[in-house]
Amino acid sequence: MSFIAEKICFQLARKRVLQRQEGDAGERAATFDRDAYQDWRKSELEEQFSGHFSAVDLAGKDVVDFGCGGGELSFVAAEMGARSVIGLEVEHSQYEMAKGKADASSLDAPPQFFHSPDTKKIDRPDESADVILCFDVLEHILDYADIIPEWKRILRPGGRVLIWWMPYYHPWGHHVESLVPVPWAHAIFSDRTVINTCAKIYDMPLFKPRIWDLDSEGNKKPNKWLQMDVLPTLNKLTIRKFERICGDLGFGFRRREFHPISSSGPAKAMSSALISVPLTREFFTSVVIYDIEK
Repeated sequence: MSFIAEKICFQLARKRVLQRQEGDAGERAATFDRDAYQDWRKSELEEQFSGHFSAVDLAGKDVVDFGCGGGELSFVAAEMGARSVIGLEVEHSQYEMAKGKADASSLDAPPQFFHSPDTKKIDRPDESADVILCFDVLEHILDYADIIPEWKRILRPGGRVLIWWMPYYHPWGHHVESLVPVPWAHAIFSDRTVINTCAKIYDMPLFKPRIWDLDSEGNKKPNKWLQMDVLPTLNKLTIRKFERICGDLGFGFRRREFHPISSSGPAKAMSSALISVPLTREFFTSVVIYDIEK
C-alpha cells in the first residue's frame, strides 16, 4: 500500500509542479530572490498584525516577539509605540540578521534581539512582559508543552499573547508546497510518503530551487529529504489541543477567530460553514487569530 500511496502522491505533485503558474501554491516569485523574500516577509507580517490588531495593543507596553525571525515584526511593534521590544529567536542566522538591523536602526529605542537556543525555556524574568507576539510561528514550536507555560510565567497579570497561526491541518499545513503542491497531502499520506515525494521532486531537473535550497555560492544544496524521517520543524499541534492547554493553564480567551480557507465564491461559503463545526474546523481554517490573557 505504501508503494501505491507514494506513486499517487508523486504523480499528483509532479503534475502540479509542472503546470503551476505564479500565484499558485509554492510558486511565489519572492522565494527565488533573497532581497525580494525579505521585503515580502516584512509586508506579510505587517499585514498579519494590522489586519487583526492595532497600535493600541502595543503602545506603552513591554513586548516580547517570540520566534522573531529576522526581526520584521519587532520593528513594527517598536514603531507603533511599544515601550520596549525584545525579539527572541532560536536560529542563529536569523538572530544575526535581526541584530544587524537593530544596530543599523535610527529608532530612538530599537528592538533588542537575543539568541534563544533553549527550546523549552524562555530566557526572560518572571512577570517582565505585557504582550507576547507569536506570529506565523506557533506550528514550529516543537516543545510547545513547555513553552506555553513559559508564556504565562513571563507575563505580568493581565498580560496578553497575540497570535496569528496557520494550524497543522490547513491545506498547506505541511509547509512543503514548493515540492508537494497537493492540498492536505499531510492528512492524506504518511510523513514517509510526503518526504519521499519531496526527495523525488527535488531531484527533478525542472524543479526550480528556492532560496533556502541554495548554498552561499548559489548552488543547489544536496537533497536533504533523503535523510529525513519526519516532516521538519512541524509540531502537528491542533486547534483543539492548543485551546485545551491554554485552558488548563488558566489563560482566558479575549478573542478567538477562525478564518475560512477560501477568499470568495461558493468555496468560501462552504469553508465558513465547516469552520463552525469543531471536527471539520481543523481542516478548513486558513488562519486562527487569538488574543489570550493571563
